[in-house]
Amino acid sequence: MKTVFITGGNRGLGLEFVKQYSQLGYGVIATCRNPDEARELNDLKETSTTDIKIHSLDVTNHQEIDSLSQSLSNTPIDIIINNAGIIGPFPIFKHIEKQRFKTMDYSVWEEVLRTNLFGPIKISESFLENIKNGQDKKIIFISSTVGSINEGKESAYAYATSKTALNKAISLMAENLKSEHIHVLALCPGYVKTRMNGGGANLETYESIEGMIKQIDALNESNTGIFLRYNGEKITW
Repeated sequence: MKTVFITGGNRGLGLEFVKQYSQLGYGVIATCRNPDEARELNDLKETSTTDIKIHSLDVTNHQEIDSLSQSLSNTPIDIIINNAGIIGPFPIFKHIEKQRFKTMDYSVWEEVLRTNLFGPIKISESFLENIKNGQDKKIIFISSTVGSINEGKESAYAYATSKTALNKAISLMAENLKSEHIHVLALCPGYVKTRMNGGGANLETYESIEGMIKQIDALNESNTGIFLRYNGEKITW
């Protein structure tokens, strides 16, 4: 049985990734900060016909990441999905000025960078041996067109720059890992009806995840390091 490791698996995109990959017959390792409060994830674990393991993990806590990687050191992982991320304080529009020029809250910016940039890169480093021992050898990052210099126009400095920096790191990582036959991919899920959208989202969660799984399936050495929308459209960096 192949295994997928999913961060932020307790709601939204992460929960749907857990659901769809378990339905595809994968073993799933799902992480979230408070597993005891993740009712839907725990319910899914109880009803799934495949193995779902749930672990507590705060992706901003590097000590926790290392501790979990050590406890799973003998577990081959085929796919890592770096899904956990934040947009900033909620409600989004009530606090958006904290991410705008002239009214910047630098503590917000720091928190977003620690979560959206440092977290997924640290996860990828710490679980690299697990990926080497897996069959698929794929590391996936949930990014956003907001982070595209050409396409992104939303002036939410913290969130946008966290995704731009992540995209650059993914591009570098793709080159670093080519010789080890490990493939990486940046994906934009589209404007999905999740807690993070600010209103007006037009895409159902299951549609986004179905699309992204297709792009993950198609990832290989010929297209490692690219940036795609959930439907396969290439995004300019």
